[in-house]
Amino acid sequence: MSKALFSFISLVSFVAGLILIFGGVRWGNNATSAFIASHGGSIDTSVFTIILQGYISEYRWAGSILSIIGGLGFVKMIEIK
Repeated sequence: MSKALFSFISLVSFVAGLILIFGGVRWGNNATSAFIASHGGSIDTSVFTIILQGYISEYRWAGSILSIIGGLGFVKMIEIK
């Protein structure tokens, strides 16, 4: 793999991770709404909060992992040059 391609992939994964982190609340809310709609449309408030926090956590973890991997790859490419 060429250095330019590796740095491009690293940069794209870093940016995608940041997008997942910052968009996680909105997407978690949408996923929770879809979950509630698929299960009859009514749910207890405490269960709603637990489900919402779970979805937001999933997006933040995925975004964190992507941004860390992408950031480390990009730093490695700078270090090699």
